[in-house]
Amino acid sequence: MSLFRQTRRAFLSFWEKHPALWIGLSLLLGTSYAFNPLPLFVAIWGVLALCVQNKRAVLWGLLACSGAYIGATLRHPTTLLAQEKVSGKGRFHITEVKPYSSPFNHSILYKGTLLYFEEETGNCYNKLPCALYLPMNGSHPVANTDYEIQGTLSQKGPYAFVLKPEKNRTWEPLPSFLNLSAWRFATKQQLFQHLKTQFQDPKVLSLLYSLTSGHVDERVLKMEFNKLGLQHILAISGFHFALFALFLGGLLKLFLPHKISLVLLLLGLSAYALFLGNSPAIQRAFIAISVVVIGKLLERRSSGLNALGIGIIAELLLSPLSVLELGFQLSFLCTLAILLFYPTMQTALGKLFEKREAREVLRMPLVHQHGYLLCSFFRTSLALNLAVHFISIPVLLYQFHRFPLLSIAYNLFFPAALSLSMFLLFFAFLLFPLLPLASHWIHQVNHAWTAGLLSLTSNPPAFLDLSFRTQALTLSWVLCFLTSSFLLGIFFFKKERGIS
Repeated sequence: MSLFRQTRRAFLSFWEKHPALWIGLSLLLGTSYAFNPLPLFVAIWGVLALCVQNKRAVLWGLLACSGAYIGATLRHPTTLLAQEKVSGKGRFHITEVKPYSSPFNHSILYKGTLLYFEEETGNCYNKLPCALYLPMNGSHPVANTDYEIQGTLSQKGPYAFVLKPEKNRTWEPLPSFLNLSAWRFATKQQLFQHLKTQFQDPKVLSLLYSLTSGHVDERVLKMEFNKLGLQHILAISGFHFALFALFLGGLLKLFLPHKISLVLLLLGLSAYALFLGNSPAIQRAFIAISVVVIGKLLERRSSGLNALGIGIIAELLLSPLSVLELGFQLSFLCTLAILLFYPTMQTALGKLFEKREAREVLRMPLVHQHGYLLCSFFRTSLALNLAVHFISIPVLLYQFHRFPLLSIAYNLFFPAALSLSMFLLFFAFLLFPLLPLASHWIHQVNHAWTAGLLSLTSNPPAFLDLSFRTQALTLSWVLCFLTSSFLLGIFFFKKERGIS
């Protein structure tokens, strides 16, 4: 069979088996075009559509792409304020409350949507993504309802606004259905206070709090992780959800039947998602992992790529503005890279670190067994690292014009090492109601382990502290690279599994 026919069969078979990913990508391209009318988005959809054999699937993709464009345009029209700052009153719907630190002060950030804002001159604006900052000290309005607020509105970007309330003016509460922002903020504060009694080191405390709550307020910690390309660890993503699901699922299977444990696991994931909040990365990770759990519950085989597609569909229907957030972009791209390129990378590295059957490993001397396990871990970590960095480096260079080379080395071991910190933390939480002393001892072990890991981020090898810098990348170049890589990934993905 010719290479051309093999490639064609690979693409046609791929879309036939992953329809949810096709619809999700169509929604993604249509939404992206609504916020950035670059013709290249339409061209990319056309290239992908050429690889879809089923005409009905092409039609559904076209409807999804055009519907996403129309929906995003109507839900979030481009808004420009009449002046740099305008005064008036509006209805503010709160979606998140959290502490916020700037180089100059600490404050409480209320994040949400300004459902409407009416100027004193009569002009009215609708559905504006908005932030509101209040001093850290003093009383704060409870974030369990909408408020009518008198104040000054300013624009920080095409889809970013800041509302400054008038001093000594009461916020008028308005009816709002099931707003969990206040409960979420209070629960996270209780978690922080509990961890504060167990961990004395501020950096250890801040890191473990961020791993469980998704919020980090320690500026030095963020700076050190950003310098090493480890900032993705501080934000809740599929990595954190997968560890939580692995821990909770494994625990439930020890005591309960299979289906009951899956139902309880789904409830536990839902509760964890409600606690964390509704950021794009959290919603996508929760939906994707929940699809896999539901597939097991219904005894239906699920695909990671289809689960990713369903996550994208749900996220973009809930919040089209997610496509503008770097966290959503990197979370989607890295997950896609792992699913497409990781198996190929594993096979390629298997030529350097040969895989062996279990019975063959058991016949080795003990020292050789440990050496083989170490090589297997290194092969897996390197394959994962290469898959993720192949896709993410151009995006990071476009956004920040800089990529730290230490990121490749640290990502080989740091996420895996930090997963032990999370497992110890979950286990200590589980024991605390029944055996508080045992929980405290586990926290102390975790403190020593995590502090040792943080010493590696505080003092990286100076001779390796190098960065690749460029300002030459354009958005069009990055999009062309990602599209070419995606098509290449499909080919290798099907080749790895056998084209059928």
